[in-house]
Amino acid sequence: MPLISNSNYVYRWLIEEADESRLYGPVAYAVVEEQRIEWMEHYENNNGHPPDSGEIQHWYEQQPENVLLSAKGKAENALQGYADEVLEEVEHSIRSEVSEGVIISEIRLATKFWPQFGINVAAGFASALLFAAVLTILAFIVLTDPSPVKFGARFIGNSAGESHHGQTNGESRSDKQTRGNSGVKSAP
Repeated sequence: MPLISNSNYVYRWLIEEADESRLYGPVAYAVVEEQRIEWMEHYENNNGHPPDSGEIQHWYEQQPENVLLSAKGKAENALQGYADEVLEEVEHSIRSEVSEGVIISEIRLATKFWPQFGINVAAGFASALLFAAVLTILAFIVLTDPSPVKFGARFIGNSAGESHHGQTNGESRSDKQTRGNSGVKSAP
């Protein structure tokens, strides 16, 4: 790396001939130029007048060769810090959007709660009525005839008796025949 002579050399070496990202060069150039401006202000404060072009060139020539590498390092650190800030801001923004979205969706669900609640209460009431009706029918059957065998016999007997018209005193022919075979005589 040859001796630094002026601002154009710094620009060419940091921006035009740089192998790194095009973003590091301009930031590094700004770091070197900031150092020059600070030196110029210091010079003017101490000498009472701004430096001329020869003094500025002398300042460039007095800079060590690693000043450009140091400027690249500062540029990289500055850009990394900026990237971290942007990333943190974007992350915060995304988190707030997500949390607002969750809150809004919960509010929307809450507004849907009451109509759904009414439907659920009506369905529960209807199912309770249906269950009560089934229990009432079952209780009626059990309480009127505790024996399922008698209930079945009565049901079968009534349907058989209705199909035969020859009943006497509520007895069917099969009842008479059953008693007749057993040796018991029925009254006329």
